[in-house]
This record gives sequence, structure tokens and C-alpha cells, in this order.
Amino acid sequence: MTDAEGVADQTPTDDQGHPQIARIAAAMEALKAAGNNGANWFFWIAGLSLVNTVIAHAGGESHFIVGLAITAIVDAIASGIGKTEPEAATTVMVIAIGFSVFVAVMSVVFGWLSRKRILWIFGIGMFLYLLDGLLYLLIGDYLSGAFHGYALFSMFTGFNAYRQLNKLESALESETDVKPAAADDERDVGFETT
Repeated sequence: MTDAEGVADQTPTDDQGHPQIARIAAAMEALKAAGNNGANWFFWIAGLSLVNTVIAHAGGESHFIVGLAITAIVDAIASGIGKTEPEAATTVMVIAIGFSVFVAVMSVVFGWLSRKRILWIFGIGMFLYLLDGLLYLLIGDYLSGAFHGYALFSMFTGFNAYRQLNKLESALESETDVKPAAADDERDVGFETT
């Protein structure tokens, strides 16, 4: 094999020619994936809260620990009213299910906007989920309360990843804004007008 063939076989790819760009791109992808994983908890919360509502109104005794305490409490109150006042059972059940659907939709909206990296929305969603976890602790469901803590930790990890990604993108944007100006200054050096 001649030197020319060896050189032809070793044409650099973008990754080889720009290892720093490849590392930055990989870091950005990892941060985005971590952020998405944190934000996706809102979707799980919404879905499993609705499943808990269906289980509660079907007469089941169990529930998913990821679900919301607020909807579980409303479902329990509706069931209690339905047992003591059978004529109001259907109305109360429809109101409780409507409330659960509304809360689930709001949770999905929080997840969707969090995935768009609107961090203040993500933070409000986490705060509301923290309050919901405290409700579980108040009613003595410590397992669900503890799982809320785990979910909040995962959400915070995602929130932090999105925050780092936003900072990295801002730094890259400001660097690209500075470079053209520096290039213009270099072109003007030595060409003074009188």
C-alpha cells in the first residue's frame, strides 16, 4: 500500500476533525435525555392517577404509589358520600372523575411545557407534587410519600440537566456572536482610512 492510499483511507470525519464539537454535542444529548426523563414523570403521574381513580370507583382497594394524593382523597370522599347517600352517588362519582381528569390534564401540560425547558413551569410542577407527597404523609401512606420523594429527586435531576443545557447553549451562542465581531476586527487591522 502506498502512502497516498494510506492517506486516502484516513480521511477525517467530523468527529475526528472536531473532537471538541463531538464531545459538546454528546454532552448536550445526555443533558437533554436526562431532562426528558425528569419531565416524563409528569406523564406517569397523570396516567397512574387516572388508573387509581378507575380502581377507586370500581371498588378496588389498591392504588399505584406514583399517583396523586389529592385525587385519591377526592375519590375516597366521593365513595364515602356514595355509600351514605346512594341517590347522589352517580353525581358525586362524575364530579370526582371529572376532577381527576382535570388534574391529569394539568399534569400532562406540566410535563409538555417542562420538556420544552420552561424551567419555572417545571419548578412549579415539582412544588405541587411535593405538596401532594406531604398529603400522603399526613394521611399516613408513608410508602406513597416516600415514592413521591424518589420521583421528586428524579424530577430535580431532570430540571438540573435542563438548566445546565440552557447554560451550555447560551454560552455557545455568545461564543458564536463574539467570533464574527473578532473576525471583523482582524480584517480592519492595518487598513486605516484617512
